[in-house]
Amino acid sequence: MDEMMTSSSQQVAQWAEEMDYSEKYCDDIYEYRRVTVPRSMVPQLPSGRIMEEQEWRQHGITMSRGWEHYDHHLPEANVLLFRRVLGTDPKTGMIPPNMALKVQQRNLYVQELEQARQRMVQEQARREMSVGGMF
Repeated sequence: MDEMMTSSSQQVAQWAEEMDYSEKYCDDIYEYRRVTVPRSMVPQLPSGRIMEEQEWRQHGITMSRGWEHYDHHLPEANVLLFRRVLGTDPKTGMIPPNMALKVQQRNLYVQELEQARQRMVQEQARREMSVGGMF
């Protein structure tokens, strides 16, 4: 049992050495960075969902507090996308009070865009069904 744990921690240490962290880039609310992990690590990552902080840290990804895994880079499965609110305290992960409203507004805007996208997809499917029924 201990051997399996040691092997696992050795693997995590090796992965950590092979990771590449991009420079940070920003918009008006978030700072972003990409983390390129070794391809051998990809099968160990959860697919179809974002990771909680404890999960990505267990895989050897090390960044200051406040970063969140928010997406996968679809063309490259080994590139993970992270963001944190501008001005986040790197020791506590706490966001500045003045940014909380901006984050909330951004999240509402993203939800509205997603709802509009879903309506468009449904409308397109409805049109294709009606055209397909004509033949």
